[in-house]
Amino acid sequence: MMNNISKLSKIDANANSKSSMRFNGSLPITIEVLKNLGMDRYKLLLGTKEFTTKSQKKLERGAKYWGSFGEGKAGIITISNLIKKPNFLQNNSGFLDIELSEFLAQIAQVESPISTFKEWLIENLENDDTKKDKFIIFSDILLALKEDIIHLPLKHNGKTTLLQIKLGPSYMEFYCAFENLGPMNGYISKGVFNLNVLFDKTFYFLKKSNIASNISILKPIEPLYNSDKLILDLKG
Repeated sequence: MMNNISKLSKIDANANSKSSMRFNGSLPITIEVLKNLGMDRYKLLLGTKEFTTKSQKKLERGAKYWGSFGEGKAGIITISNLIKKPNFLQNNSGFLDIELSEFLAQIAQVESPISTFKEWLIENLENDDTKKDKFIIFSDILLALKEDIIHLPLKHNGKTTLLQIKLGPSYMEFYCAFENLGPMNGYISKGVFNLNVLFDKTFYFLKKSNIASNISILKPIEPLYNSDKLILDLKG
């Protein structure tokens, strides 16, 4: 089951590589709202480039969104299908500096993945050397685990990546969010991989990869677990 998620992460890596930059315009992008200029005009950040554009949809200053990118005649940039990222993906500090693919590869090799995951989590929470920001992250992971959800705020090629897994008797339900593919969810059961994506462009891109048995477009797509990060911060 973990192998299917690993394949998704590899596809996202390829979509973000220099050799496949030509795909970037046809996949979701991450946009940060820097400033509200009034009259439906906003200053946005796309990668390292700042630009000004109009949006009929009201955007939140400082928030991060997924969106579809296009560039027309005379270099005019158009942004559409803006979807605000969930709380966990608004702040890069809420992620562990652990490579997702490596973590999945290691956890898939142990005899009891859940027990091993719990032991690893408790060790980090009880470790006196664990810094406050990391302690907050591990606390969130523990809260999710109490709801039988494996919550993994990790990194993928240096970018924040969220993976959440809920295991059943004979199936695995999941939510994942990659930088270049947007949010996805689905389940794996009896060798059948069913995948839901939010963006049309992601749907067509993954269709060519044969990554899943069934791929559908679903709106909205929400995390299996979410929490109010402010509550944890105030407790510190």
